[in-house]
Amino acid sequence: MCEPPARTERHPLSASSEYLAYNVFSIDPNTICVEAAETALMDQLESYGLEAIPTEYFEVSPFGGNLHCSTVDIYREGKYEDYFPMQIEGF
Repeated sequence: MCEPPARTERHPLSASSEYLAYNVFSIDPNTICVEAAETALMDQLESYGLEAIPTEYFEVSPFGGNLHCSTVDIYREGKYEDYFPMQIEGF
């Protein structure tokens, strides 16, 4: 079970829950970027043998995402697959 988020205040423009801070980004199976204020979460992850990298990200929250939501895969193994074929004419 996780500790409650460290920051219970929400950015004035954010419609997201304070638990948005638990939206983390995994760099690899052992390394995770975590909102810098979430020290209890980082301690818990480190107790499981993971490396938690504190990342200042609170000011991005008004845009509706945190570390995981605002990243995009830049490389994938395997073949390209279009999950939405024929959605835009000509593409």
